[in-house]
Amino acid sequence: MKNFFITGGTSGIGYNCVKYIAKDHNNRVLIISSNKEKGKLAVAKLRKLTKNNNINFLQCDLSSIKETNRLIYNNQIFKIDVLINNAGAIYFTKQFSNENIEKTFALNHMGYFSITNFLLKKNLIKNGAKIINVASGAHWGVDIDLNDLQMKVKYNGWLAYKKSKLCNILFTRKLSKLLIQRQISVNCLHPGFVKTDFGKNNFFIFKFFLGLAMKFMAINVDEGTKTLLHLINDKKNNVTGEYFYKEKPSPSSSFSQDMNNAEKLWNESYKLIKMYL
Repeated sequence: MKNFFITGGTSGIGYNCVKYIAKDHNNRVLIISSNKEKGKLAVAKLRKLTKNNNINFLQCDLSSIKETNRLIYNNQIFKIDVLINNAGAIYFTKQFSNENIEKTFALNHMGYFSITNFLLKKNLIKNGAKIINVASGAHWGVDIDLNDLQMKVKYNGWLAYKKSKLCNILFTRKLSKLLIQRQISVNCLHPGFVKTDFGKNNFFIFKFFLGLAMKFMAINVDEGTKTLLHLINDKKNNVTGEYFYKEKPSPSSSFSQDMNNAEKLWNESYKLIKMYL
């Protein structure tokens, strides 16, 4: 039996991924998301669709470090074979998490960073496991001011999203080095521009233009899930620290390949969670 732990599995490529992996009744899936009603509905639909009752849901606001910590330490969670960090959002107006961290950075980067480190601290990720981080091609064209990770000087919602996806790649690079002795592979991926509910949390004008772009430019959710499923199904599990696109390792920006940047981001991120470890 394989145990899957996925954040943001109630819609989009996360939901679609669960739909595929749960068809194998030897797989158990735990979905983490912030919306309780949406989570319950997703589980009910997925159980009916796959005939697999080993699909469960826990509610957590992953933008909150404290709440993420509570999730891991206050629940009985199985030992994980595959961890999929997928939950993310874009905020065109500046918002803050419970810890007063800019919310795009808090959810899209610190959500991955916190939950992975808490799971590792509790020894809930098996040796030889896989950690898969959903990044994005949106990381191209930006770098990160490591002295202003939360864009306190000048906030722009789209740039904040792009920078958070760059963080996902840098996080992948550094974590892969730390876990190599345990034979845990850590990879990230660009799913493509996928037609989902992404961005629907914003004002009408932003939703309108995003919806228009998705209508004419986006790929369908099955196509967008292919690279994620490729990484899940890779039996060799001997590639780590890579950025995947269209089911194969692909180039990413020069900033995202610099291990000094990865190291600095890790150190700054660790400062935010160390009191909870």
